Amino acid sequence: MRKRLLTLIGCALVMGTTLSGCGKTAGTAAGNEGGTEEAPKEAGENGAGVSDENGMKGADSVQNSGKGEAATDTTVTQKGPFGSISLTLPAGWKVELCPMDSDSLLMGDYGICFAPEDTDFGFVEVAYWQSFGVCGTGLEEEEVTVAGHPAWKGTYDGHEYWDFICWKEPVKGVVAMTGSVEEWWEGKEEAVMEILDTLAFDPDMREGGAYVYETESENERIGLYLSLEGISPSGAMLCYNQYDKEAPTGQLQDGDDFSIEVKKDGKWEEAPIVVEGDYGFHDIAYTIFTNDTTRRELSWEWLYGELTPGEYRIRKKVMDFRGTGDYDQYEIYAYFILN
Repeated sequence: MRKRLLTLIGCALVMGTTLSGCGKTAGTAAGNEGGTEEAPKEAGENGAGVSDENGMKGADSVQNSGKGEAATDTTVTQKGPFGSISLTLPAGWKVELCPMDSDSLLMGDYGICFAPEDTDFGFVEVAYWQSFGVCGTGLEEEEVTVAGHPAWKGTYDGHEYWDFICWKEPVKGVVAMTGSVEEWWEGKEEAVMEILDTLAFDPDMREGGAYVYETESENERIGLYLSLEGISPSGAMLCYNQYDKEAPTGQLQDGDDFSIEVKKDGKWEEAPIVVEGDYGFHDIAYTIFTNDTTRRELSWEWLYGELTPGEYRIRKKVMDFRGTGDYDQYEIYAYFILN
């Protein structure tokens, strides 16, 4: 998963002004009553408004698509597994809603990107980060109050725009970040701060699932950590992230077997199995490639049914295979939550 160990790579991303606008996956806002927008289940589900080349929409077209009315302010909301993020944007600003696994954010888990309508490059994102960290080289920080809550504002190398604003309690986990805003920042900073002052975070409005990195998700002896994407009550995508090709002594392999544990009263226990009678897994080995991310789709509904909201972990066995009868076997876990 691209967001692991942000303390190691956050600095490079914070200073990564060469990053283009948000838009690997174009988010689409679906209209509803009351001027509030939420991300649809599928990108492009509603098709309201007109997107630019980065997948962003004008705030006025998002709010009033199909109504033929002039917009003033538009409130947009992106829900996620740790709470909902809302911002209010005036006319003249475009917006993209970025759900979990959208790949549209610089580094956050889910959130909202916005930029002036008259620009094709650069944006500000407001996202939830499970773990946020930066390096101190060239960093100046000041304590500020934004949206009525205390936060740290950080600027690298003394340039005119700030690089990040990370909120403290009770909005801890929400971070604003700039990306390639140099061309339009002058004259727009005040408007950006006014938008950020509308931030609302509701930790009780949760939906969906999220991978949670734990130390048991990684094994340095084989240079591998296990993460998840596309988590649902019935399955997820396993992501074997191999980052050190010199670590394994042979070929890394996994099989079809797995187990899921649920956390109850602070202890891990196997999730209830719905299969009646005996069951088994194919005796097969799959290659885990080095210096790469190997993805495998995993459906557990046949064995555990649809999982209810809670904290879970998947246990997988990984083999460092050198030859018949010559191998080392490891257990690795991928932790996740469901709402």
